[in-house]
Amino acid sequence: MHKIYFSLFFLFIPTSVFAEKLDVIATPQSGTYHTPFYITLTPTESGAKTFYSFKPDGYPQDAFLYENPILLKHSSPFIYFSIINTANESKIKQNNYVLEYSSDIHLESANIFGSWQAEVVLVNSGSESVNMGFWHIQSEFEDLEIPEGMILSSFSRQKFYLKYTGNSSVVLRSPDNEEKDIIIPQGFVKEVSRTLSKKPIVSTSIVPRKTLSIEEIPTKTEVSSVLSEIKSPEDSFSLEQKTEDITPVSFDINQVAKASVSESGELHIHPVYLVLFWALSLGAGVVQWYIRRRQK
Repeated sequence: MHKIYFSLFFLFIPTSVFAEKLDVIATPQSGTYHTPFYITLTPTESGAKTFYSFKPDGYPQDAFLYENPILLKHSSPFIYFSIINTANESKIKQNNYVLEYSSDIHLESANIFGSWQAEVVLVNSGSESVNMGFWHIQSEFEDLEIPEGMILSSFSRQKFYLKYTGNSSVVLRSPDNEEKDIIIPQGFVKEVSRTLSKKPIVSTSIVPRKTLSIEEIPTKTEVSSVLSEIKSPEDSFSLEQKTEDITPVSFDINQVAKASVSESGELHIHPVYLVLFWALSLGAGVVQWYIRRRQK
């Protein structure tokens, strides 16, 4: 009987040696960062499909199909995995990203400038340069996003211009939408455009606080005459736009992915090995039966 167990031992060796082990690598690795960055996912086999999610307690079918690098602006866990079929899939993996934005960036001054504009001066009071890409300067009627890659050197200043009607504060927000500074523009509107316009639609969740006195607020006629200069509702900032370029899964992932981390990535026995196991067991049984019969 020990010969049968010995044969079975060698039978299962190829299963562990030759079983495929798909993996996927996320770049960059877990860590703390000070500027938005792009996450790239690279499976170890070219034919694999890769998926990702920001919900550690979510389900595989809620994941997004990875097609392009993912822009991350806020601290978040990051879940990802790759699959070829049910017999060849990677483990469900998790990275943890922390984004801490500089507290040395401030609104140094803001002044009414020209026809319904504000001139805002941004200053870096720290000893290190700061990548200002994806930061926002907001008035009640414009959300100005600083271009990607703009560097503000230590102890330097940069001017920005945005639409301003004279009845609200100006707010500086980091890429994750945290309020970093607020300022009240000084001076009065010098020119008033007479172009008729429609009433704007502004998200109340990001409208800067109104702080000026009644005497400083322009008349209803003056406000309505400049609303045509503001951006359309489609250009308004949305707090829910936290990720870009995400594509929903286009097929039932339940058919090709496991639903838990503990199950994921297990080795699978190829059907050929099961047939060999059955044939060897049957042959061993026949031989033993024949030997016992001859001995009798």
